[in-house]
Amino acid sequence: MFALSVVGHPSPLSFSHRMAERAARTLRGMGVDVIEHDLYAEGFEPVRGGDVLVARHQAELAATDLLLVFHPNWWSMPPAMLKGWVDRTFVPEVAYRDAPIGQPPIGLLKARALVFNTADTPPEREREIFGDPLQRIWEVGVFGFCGISTVARRMYSPVTSSTPEQRALWLDEVEALVTTVTA
Repeated sequence: MFALSVVGHPSPLSFSHRMAERAARTLRGMGVDVIEHDLYAEGFEPVRGGDVLVARHQAELAATDLLLVFHPNWWSMPPAMLKGWVDRTFVPEVAYRDAPIGQPPIGLLKARALVFNTADTPPEREREIFGDPLQRIWEVGVFGFCGISTVARRMYSPVTSSTPEQRALWLDEVEALVTTVTA
């Protein structure tokens, strides 16, 4: 099994990074090959034309069995860096193939996906007031379009006021979900 882990948070001290580290450690402990990308640290260019780094990300995306995405919820969306990564890697002939006019695209990705995001909006408010837009973005707008039908997403919030004990429980949940999805 091959897993691709992508972090879209500018601070290396973020809880998004802690979740990604725990997930990667868990997967490696299970014998899974994991490639980790911290988009900000590696200087991923979210808006320009093709380059070697983008080509590498595209090849890894096409080959992955398990895609893990970690990011904060900013204005009910992923950060622009992560949106740019999607724009540049989920491209025709990598993630999907165009179909005849009037037909849905043909999804080419066969991975399972896990999305972990942080927020400061309480979960009930996110669902009741905003309708949980991140679930729709990832499950339908990105992954469903590209053939990924197994998607699990968890939001941890409010993260800035969480206690060390709460964060430890959340990390245990990340580990459990990663373990379950690879079984």
